[in-house]
Amino acid sequence: MDSQMPVPAAVRHHITADDKLWASLVSLFISPPLVWAVWVFSIALSFTPQPAAALFFGTVYALTVCLLPMLFIARRVRAGKISDLHMRESHERYAPYSLAIIAAAFTGLVFAHFGAHPVLLTITLVSIVELSLMLLGTFFNHISLHAMAMTSIASATTILYGFSQSLIFIPFILLVVLARLALKRHTPVQIMIGVLIGALTPLAVVAALPLIVR
Repeated sequence: MDSQMPVPAAVRHHITADDKLWASLVSLFISPPLVWAVWVFSIALSFTPQPAAALFFGTVYALTVCLLPMLFIARRVRAGKISDLHMRESHERYAPYSLAIIAAAFTGLVFAHFGAHPVLLTITLVSIVELSLMLLGTFFNHISLHAMAMTSIASATTILYGFSQSLIFIPFILLVVLARLALKRHTPVQIMIGVLIGALTPLAVVAALPLIVR
């Protein structure tokens, strides 16, 4: 591959440094910020009657919870403080996760202020809980954010639309798991922990909501 290809330096380094090109591309294009942004946009359009309002809510989530932490990571990669976009070392994840949690809390306040559908508020709460669990878990293990993100979307889709609708995500979950193993970024245990957090958190948050709103 031509090392002078017109892509960002951090991305170019990541692709050229790995023998498993397919796995690198999967990790880049089925990345947590991207899949979360696309999925929340679709949920906003589905549950918000006014298209303009749906686009507003989707854009706020994408910019704050997804794009802002990625820009922060890219800046730290460029400064040499983080190894690559996927943060190979656990300690590299502390600041980005903390920023994402703060951004999600801010997004929840914006959603509440502008009367977003309760589903969007619940999704934001799920994001906060999941990111908090990932941050806490990072102090002990290098948990797979990719596995958590895809499994979380599948779990939340099951809650909203039924199990049959979530089946579309199963191939993507398997592809992400295989890619992370091929790149040797995570052990099977680290991926399994990510899968469990992603699968159980939406269920736990929805189950706890009646207690929270009392």
